[in-house]
Amino acid sequence: MAGLYFEDFEEGAVYPHEAERTVTLADSIQYACMCMDTEPRYLSEAWAAKNSPHGRVQIHPLYVLSLIMGVQVTELTLGTTLGNLSMGGVSFPHPVFPGDTLRGVTTILGKRASSTKPDRGIVDFLHDGLNQRDEIVARCTRRGMMVTRAYKSVKA
Repeated sequence: MAGLYFEDFEEGAVYPHEAERTVTLADSIQYACMCMDTEPRYLSEAWAAKNSPHGRVQIHPLYVLSLIMGVQVTELTLGTTLGNLSMGGVSFPHPVFPGDTLRGVTTILGKRASSTKPDRGIVDFLHDGLNQRDEIVARCTRRGMMVTRAYKSVKA
């Protein structure tokens, strides 16, 4: 399914995303290694058992944020976004642990037509990641440049 066009977004609309993922220690280790982040709280169960305030290894929070951002693409922005203009308000209110199942919810905070390009507009999103207990584990705002139905692809 293609993403939504600029015209389709309405301020205040809430989109609970169907995709969910049960995260594993292997997910966290792979992400941390790709980022060259050697913080042991995301890598070592033995270290975390002795040193973490939670007594166990945590899933890397930036992996969690990436996952939450990713689950919205198929339903909202696949093929209809020209890029992300900014992100902000990033927070991680609750830690994520191996075995937690995560899902995303997106709320449309607002939108405005581009003042210089009539075939696109700017949409402000709020992305929330929730665990199986419905606790918010990640939150951020994002501003995206979205195409209108009048947009002509530059591929031609």
